[in-house]
Amino acid sequence: MDCSLIEFVKIQRHFFKEFTNTLKKIKDPRHQSYITYGAETILYTILLKNAFGIDSMRSMTERFNKEECIKNVKKVLGLKQLEELPHYDTINDFLFKLDGKELEKVRTYMIKALLKKRCFESYRISDKYWLIVVDGTGIHTFKEKHCDHCLRREYKDQEIRETKVIYMHHVLEAKLVVGEMVFSIASEFIENESEDAPKQDCELKAFKRMAKKIKSTFKRLPICLLGDSLYACEPVFDICHDNKWKYIFRFKEGRIKSIATEFQAIKYLEENNKKNKHEKKREISLFGPPIFHITTDA
Repeated sequence: MDCSLIEFVKIQRHFFKEFTNTLKKIKDPRHQSYITYGAETILYTILLKNAFGIDSMRSMTERFNKEECIKNVKKVLGLKQLEELPHYDTINDFLFKLDGKELEKVRTYMIKALLKKRCFESYRISDKYWLIVVDGTGIHTFKEKHCDHCLRREYKDQEIRETKVIYMHHVLEAKLVVGEMVFSIASEFIENESEDAPKQDCELKAFKRMAKKIKSTFKRLPICLLGDSLYACEPVFDICHDNKWKYIFRFKEGRIKSIATEFQAIKYLEENNKKNKHEKKREISLFGPPIFHITTDA
């Protein structure tokens, strides 16, 4: 692991020079008098776990708490004292209390650092626009209500002919696409504000909130949004227009009647143009090339 850690630190220092300082600026939600490990130590430990593909928190604790590993982490983080790395219970407690916005600050720093390094310039669309794909995904499903923010969906069980309810947690993600890699730049949970919410939150509402975040965070970034047919609607077009974003959305017949009508009209015109061109070519082939008569003044 030590060789892998050395390579990891080389990459970190090349691309993200202020990474450890950014971790140290995280607002720690715990009571200060009970803190043994700073936020940077806990977050760096869990980051190493994921980077090295360790499956469980228990395995992480067993593999990391070795003298040489502890010394290396201590040196990388610039700590005066570190006798052992945090136990997984300590990490879980910290992550449970931590405000997600604090982690968003770290992500934003890393994305901006990569853009500043001009690492992905060749992946711009038309040498200008960054491709950002937006899509919602389910992260948890429950048979019983999990919390007041749960989304709910009713469905009919065909076997027992009864209507059942499932509870869900969904999130909308915006990802920067660079070749075969994607980097998350913004996340917005799709969830009800409270148990008594009259209408369920939805992906389009979450997109409106996310769009404000993206514009606020990346004010001058030239963006081209990529999305499915759900986003082919006037409110989204207006947001893109106001933010000066380009967009590529999947067309699905029946989504917007005016667009469908315009699409069919353009398609009809194109087919007629192709037909007319074909007929003109046929006339030329039947009657030969046109004859040109050139005269000159004496």
